Amino acid sequence: MKRLAGVLCIMLLVSASAAGSRAENAKGTLTYVSKTGPIVVTVTHAYLFRGPDVVSGDIIRRLILSTEDLTADLKACQTMMCSSGGINQGLTVDFDLGPRLGYWFVANNQRVQYSGTALPASATLTTDAPDRLAGTLNIDGREAGGPLVQVEFDARLVNTVKK
Repeated sequence: MKRLAGVLCIMLLVSASAAGSRAENAKGTLTYVSKTGPIVVTVTHAYLFRGPDVVSGDIIRRLILSTEDLTADLKACQTMMCSSGGINQGLTVDFDLGPRLGYWFVANNQRVQYSGTALPASATLTTDAPDRLAGTLNIDGREAGGPLVQVEFDARLVNTVKK
């Protein structure tokens, strides 16, 4: 009887562990009002990418939110430019660059794009470390023609590049 209980306990732990590994690390929506109507992008993946800003050369952290699993592509990237080029629907947010957060929204296979800046208070971080960012992102860029961003995320460092 003890043996059966032990086996059941192990099976339960393995099952819980497997379910946890399948859990997505972003949950929320990016809503953009285009000329043809609203576009709603539901993000399910979050990544943290680190490297030099293309303009200043300063090291930044880039939060990448996507509808698709980009893990393999981001791990293969050798430059910061590569970190955003493969996103068909999602958002990138640059941290550590200046007094504001820079962001880039993309939808409909990059046919719809918008870039802007947001106050740092738009990101409420529960974890703020070099290798992990977690929290919520609430950006309301609608007044300037941008997206409404409402996302919870937990992004682990997927790659660090030198260029």
